[in-house]
Amino acid sequence: MQEVINTLSALTTEEINRPLADFPVNIWEDPLISFSVLDPESEINEEKLSSLKETVRELLMASKEKPIENIKLIDALCRLGISYHFEGEIFAQLETMFGCHGFLQMIRDNEFDLYTVSLVFQVFRQFGYKLGVDVFNNFKNKDGKFKEHLAEDARGLLCLYEAAHWSTHGEDILDEALAFSRSHLEGLTDQSSPHMSIRIKNALKHAYPRGISRIETRQYISYYEEEDLHDQTLLEFAKIDFNLLQMLHRKELCQVFRWYSSLELDLKLPYARNRTVESYLWAVGAYSEPRYSQARIRLAIVVILLTLVDDTYDAYGTIEELEPFTNAFTMWNPSGIEGLPESMKYLHHVVLDFYGKLEEDMEREGRSGCGLLAKKSMIVTAKAYFQEAKWLSEDYVATFDEYKENGVYSSSYLALLTGSFLGMVDEGTLDVFEWLSTFPPLLVTSALIGRLCGDIASCKFEHKRKHVGTSIDCYMKQYGISWEKAEEEIKIMALDSWKSLNQELMTRDHSFPFPIVMRFLNLSRVVEVFYKDADIFTHPELMKHHVVSLFLNKISI
Repeated sequence: MQEVINTLSALTTEEINRPLADFPVNIWEDPLISFSVLDPESEINEEKLSSLKETVRELLMASKEKPIENIKLIDALCRLGISYHFEGEIFAQLETMFGCHGFLQMIRDNEFDLYTVSLVFQVFRQFGYKLGVDVFNNFKNKDGKFKEHLAEDARGLLCLYEAAHWSTHGEDILDEALAFSRSHLEGLTDQSSPHMSIRIKNALKHAYPRGISRIETRQYISYYEEEDLHDQTLLEFAKIDFNLLQMLHRKELCQVFRWYSSLELDLKLPYARNRTVESYLWAVGAYSEPRYSQARIRLAIVVILLTLVDDTYDAYGTIEELEPFTNAFTMWNPSGIEGLPESMKYLHHVVLDFYGKLEEDMEREGRSGCGLLAKKSMIVTAKAYFQEAKWLSEDYVATFDEYKENGVYSSSYLALLTGSFLGMVDEGTLDVFEWLSTFPPLLVTSALIGRLCGDIASCKFEHKRKHVGTSIDCYMKQYGISWEKAEEEIKIMALDSWKSLNQELMTRDHSFPFPIVMRFLNLSRVVEVFYKDADIFTHPELMKHHVVSLFLNKISI
């Protein structure tokens, strides 16, 4: 170790060949300048919301008399972003319907239209109830193909397209439904009404089941308002709720920004990405409800720290520096990093300080032991980053199997999911943290989605400099195939991982409450949006419209 320190001390910055990346700069000013966190109408709007909430609750309870209408209302509440107000009632109603053989048989036997059946299927599955795919048999002809006249039903096709995204392994009819609906929807955009055309285009880009809920809500409110048969009460409730939540989100974003600014991280770590706003949007993607305010702030900071640590391994440190840096994380103390650059020493201090204070806070919350496991999640991640750094330093392209095994850890998903539970005081118990540390199937599946999707989106940017082989490079090496074929295979694996995740979400014997399970889905949704076509986390200009619509622009009521 002393030899490494002496070697580091002997090198000057000019003599060190660093793998610096040409990251796009931060595009956001201080949010306190960009928008107000004070709303003079907030008290009036909260009173309106309270009154409207009871009216909507009455609508929901009354709709139980007509199960199909009940499910359609539940779907509207979800898409408008207001279902969280009625979670207990919704789960109770769906539980009753799913347990009713007569209702399920009615869906299979009666001649409901494509829209209705697809909607029922989707609502049940998104809440963890695995309705059988045989409900779609009536829409196939004697040759086993979807009936051609369905191609003219834009609303039904769109709902079928969304429903097909809840598929699990072996459900071939949903694979066929996805291909059928997508091919015909692409041709219907020019034939539909303007607001339906926009909705179809948005869905083809990010299907509702794979989208970030808050983004989907903002888009759907605009769409719903254009519908001839929209419910004015629901619409007003959704708009007021969105604006009130937006004000809370602004305050939280300012708090995260102040934390970042107070540490002068831009000055101390000039080589790393400043993605404060984007990291907060990541947290909003995990949960947007008011009760998770503290959770969002904590998770946003975890995402920021993971970004800084990732960039230090990937775009700054040399292998001689990263070895003691990793050892210092493993031992969770600054021993052995005396000869490292000030930036790396400072980052190590910031990470340890944040998790140290967090552990104290969690002790006071009665969650002893959770903070320690949160620290361990960062250690696991750092070790995986170092493994990739070693491969790079040795000019070694790992086999795909080696890369995939390490990728479960280097995806940062253990640290991300652990981070998502840090502020969930009621649900994020020690049992949850201990379960996560065993890398259960839900975690492994989510991690693979994150790793593979991230590689597909970022590989071209990363290949502009010397960089460790991605999953695509490793797959090419192991199977001796072209880049295009390897990329195609990785995309198929990512889709298969989504099927595995869907199956895990619909496993009814989970030991933990639904809010815990939902974090896995929501964080995978964030990855889908951030990395589907491009790495919009690294390239913030591509994310700008989402930030503006969610945090800057209010909805007119």
